[in-house]
Amino acid sequence: MINNLLRNCILIIIVVLFFPVRSMSAVSPSRPANLDKIPDSVVSLSSGFVLVVDKQYQKIYAFHKNGSFSKVFEAPCSTGKNLGAKRIAGDARTPNGIFFATRIMRNPGSPEVYGSLAFPLDYPTLSDKRAGRNGSNIWIHGTTKPLTPFQSNGCVVLRDSDLQHLIDLIFFNKTPVIIQESINWISQNQIPTAKEELERTLYSWNKAFLEGDLKSLDALYLPGTEIKGKKREQLSAKIKTLKYLNSHFTILPRDVSILRQENNAVIMFDQIAAVNSDNSFQGSYNKLVLERIDNKWYVIDDVSGSALDERNMSKAPTAPVSPVPVNLSAAKPSSPAASRSESAAGSGSEEVINKLLKKWVASWKSGDMKIYKGCYTSDFKSKGMNLNDWVAYKTELHKRNKNINVKIANIRITASGNSATAVFTQLYSSSGLKSKGTKKLELKKTDAGWKINSESML
Repeated sequence: MINNLLRNCILIIIVVLFFPVRSMSAVSPSRPANLDKIPDSVVSLSSGFVLVVDKQYQKIYAFHKNGSFSKVFEAPCSTGKNLGAKRIAGDARTPNGIFFATRIMRNPGSPEVYGSLAFPLDYPTLSDKRAGRNGSNIWIHGTTKPLTPFQSNGCVVLRDSDLQHLIDLIFFNKTPVIIQESINWISQNQIPTAKEELERTLYSWNKAFLEGDLKSLDALYLPGTEIKGKKREQLSAKIKTLKYLNSHFTILPRDVSILRQENNAVIMFDQIAAVNSDNSFQGSYNKLVLERIDNKWYVIDDVSGSALDERNMSKAPTAPVSPVPVNLSAAKPSSPAASRSESAAGSGSEEVINKLLKKWVASWKSGDMKIYKGCYTSDFKSKGMNLNDWVAYKTELHKRNKNINVKIANIRITASGNSATAVFTQLYSSSGLKSKGTKKLELKKTDAGWKINSESML
């Protein structure tokens, strides 16, 4: 008995000496995902999706919120060969921070190296430049080779089959991509650090903006980053319009999402911009970029939908939004049966567009791509794809996913002349993904009738 015990101990010592356990830096251990927890960098999320990259564990996650948070995507990834945050061009490190994909690139290079798709990120951001960080061409892209941890030159690399799932999750300049050394997981019920401070900064900014109090507005910005020049002139003109609206309605930021990565934060929200002739409201998508210095959050940049266009980015969505309280909502029905807009009424356009939507949904569910393609204009564009690319992408999705089901509700249609817009709640489910969100279709009246000209998730 004693001899057997000694022999076993000797064997264990030999194994440990000659076959040591690999260190954490040499492997990418799989951390079990707790569905009740979320990254603390997602301070709040009102709509859409957020992607979070965990460099230590070489994982990428996507989260969506519908009442509670749900993890809708998880896959292994590979980040920079060298550890730590990117500082300079060529250091083979992946940057840390809050980024946004600006476009989609199809077949960006050798499939073994780049896969079939790439999403360039907006690195270096203003915060990166202020900190002296440089470099370029940081992408999320695929590879057809076996994925190896810590093997990129700074990009976030996924298996090409996994990367395809991101097309439906990423909206350019709207879907945050948070990259961090390691995710700190917290309970969904836990209030993330700095949530109240960041919310207070947003509402102080909104209050000063609506009241035209430029002195108070300037005080929220880091000295030297205040709104100046032509942008300040445009701000003054916008304030005059909003001051009038603010005297009649309670105008608060809508659809607010807050992201934080260490001492950097981004607040995204919709803001009332004007009242249309039919008494509906027009809003604009906005971002505040903040830095925390000496325990205080400062705004260092603000970006509106129009400014995003000027920066050569994909246009951020602008859609009707409702203030609180809604006193002009008589023309805003909430059910499909009552979705008769004033401009479409009597013209028959709404009825025809509703029939098109039914055909579009049915063909999408069934996989009849000939009918599906016929619902679109020949010059259709979405996510950097033309009509043929779009149909090819949807066809590939049908091949990879089973039990595709699509439902739409709360349809709101507005039409004027040969143009129309349909906004609705979309519920999508398949063997690979479940999601719920607001979709916007831009339609055009052609010789063959109403057709979809562009589509986007709000």
